[in-house]
Amino acid sequence: MPHLQPVALHFPQGLHIGARGVNLEEAGVDVPSDTLFSALVDTWRRTGGDPDLWTRPFRNGEPPFLLTSAFPFAGNVRFYPAPVDLRLLIPPDRPEETVDKPLKRVRFLSEKLLRRVLSGQSLPEFLPGPDEQPGKPADDQYAVRLQNGALCLLPEEAGKLPDGLRLNAQGGKRSLRLLMRQQVWQTERTPRVTVDRINSASNIFHAGRTRFAPGCGLWFGVQWRHADMPVANQSGLSYQETLQRILALLGDEGIGGERSAGYGAFHPTWGDQFHLRDPFHGHIAWLLSRYLPGPAELPTCLNNAHAAYKLVRIGGWARSLHGADQRRKQISMLAEGSLIAWPSSNLAGKIENLRPEYDASVGDFPHPVWRSGLAVAVGLKDHQESR
Repeated sequence: MPHLQPVALHFPQGLHIGARGVNLEEAGVDVPSDTLFSALVDTWRRTGGDPDLWTRPFRNGEPPFLLTSAFPFAGNVRFYPAPVDLRLLIPPDRPEETVDKPLKRVRFLSEKLLRRVLSGQSLPEFLPGPDEQPGKPADDQYAVRLQNGALCLLPEEAGKLPDGLRLNAQGGKRSLRLLMRQQVWQTERTPRVTVDRINSASNIFHAGRTRFAPGCGLWFGVQWRHADMPVANQSGLSYQETLQRILALLGDEGIGGERSAGYGAFHPTWGDQFHLRDPFHGHIAWLLSRYLPGPAELPTCLNNAHAAYKLVRIGGWARSLHGADQRRKQISMLAEGSLIAWPSSNLAGKIENLRPEYDASVGDFPHPVWRSGLAVAVGLKDHQESR
């Protein structure tokens, strides 16, 4: 553990993942693990399945699987969330001016960069951009940047990028320095119109949409723990089989906001399992999902000199087939990329019920609203060993 089975999501019409509360004009690029889990539960419910029975193993501490958040991929290069504080991965003798400027924009690291860092090696220097001094020739001591510096990969991975990114108009290879200008995704504002039902007056508004270049999209990892576990009252149907069915249906219906406009529909592609470095008790772990620590886990995971974490506030709306939408409860979770000390249990985090509970004319919300804070993490080699 963690053995991950990747699932690539291709979005023909782009998607809308809210980035700033109710502001429709803003759109994020990744799908958090708790959002993904809730979408699976909601889809299972709408197929006629019992969400209480389906989620029971997750709530009882024996989850059939865990999910990472969904991160970008470009061709055959998967990306992972950069640590909250990337400076922890930089040798102390590196000149400060060669570190701070490139680090400001980094959001995701390629899989080979991730494995390099997990093995105790330091983050390589950044390949100079098109407007900087060229410096030394590119080799494995440099990291290449994409998406204006948001994505980083090794030069040897550039050949795995889609042709639209790595080749120029004449069909030749682009300079590695010029890859920085290539866009894996673009965020745009799309005009929309609502029509008043009474007087037929129109009202224009804008919604944010994230669109991906050909051969690019999002991927997430499934960490199977009990893939063959049967789902209760489903005639022996396993969680692996139900997850495949749910994803196929969810792909048709879409994930995120503005689905009535076609946003969020995707084609899932399952890949082969692979292994990353395991997290160990008391050692620094690198979160690949959001994490909601249990009370007994808090002293361990945050009380470490090398811990570096970011809190995200989880809000939004709960949808039901049996009543009006309502605002769900709000909680805080540790964000992907946080560095924490791994708790003693091999299972970290918990499931939380965010069912709305307040006096309202619409009445009580008719069912629980489960949000997963179960963590998926990789083990980062001790800082003392890596220097």
